[in-house]
Amino acid sequence: MTTTPATTPTTDRSRALDLARHYPGRRVGHVAAQQRRAGFPDRNWRLGADGEQRTAHLLTALTGRTRRDRLLGRPPAWQVLHSVPLDGGAADLDHVLIGPPGICVVDTRHHRGRSLLLDGDRLVVAGTATDAVPRARAEAQRVRELLLPRLGAAASTPVRPVIALVGAPLRVRRWPDDVVVATEGALVYALRGLTPVLGPREVERIHAVARRPESWG
Repeated sequence: MTTTPATTPTTDRSRALDLARHYPGRRVGHVAAQQRRAGFPDRNWRLGADGEQRTAHLLTALTGRTRRDRLLGRPPAWQVLHSVPLDGGAADLDHVLIGPPGICVVDTRHHRGRSLLLDGDRLVVAGTATDAVPRARAEAQRVRELLLPRLGAAASTPVRPVIALVGAPLRVRRWPDDVVVATEGALVYALRGLTPVLGPREVERIHAVARRPESWG
């Protein structure tokens, strides 16, 4: 959920930390608390944090070490970072998933009980068109600009925009050409179906760079 809060954001203090320690929904949870203290409604922020936590739970099906991984002494095939700060903490990337298909930038959209229609680049929520698909592309482009130049030999790694839809079913007229859009029940299946280009060691090397706060600014 990459949004700008109504209140003035505080400077993100995670730059000296390991981003792998960030929990899902970290930023939007903080903003929800700010909203409550200021006497403003916090429901949308709380929904955002809950959606990111639900997506993160789904991604654990990918990021755990399998029995084969343990037998071969290799790292998991997938690694994930949550709540990756951008712009000094004024925005974030919900989930940066690194795995066989490359780098997947996952934007969670929690639309509990709403009607959802996907028509190419238009995601329509309860009759209102949103910018979810173009925004997912823009987030992937930020990753290309910020992270890829730091990866050395892995700088050509594909970066794939992904939208995870939480809390509502989806009707589809047309799929967007270059953005993966999936509901909770289909997300892991869709990610596993992407063409593999990286092995576990390459994933581990990219993750080692991506978890450093300085890689994002």
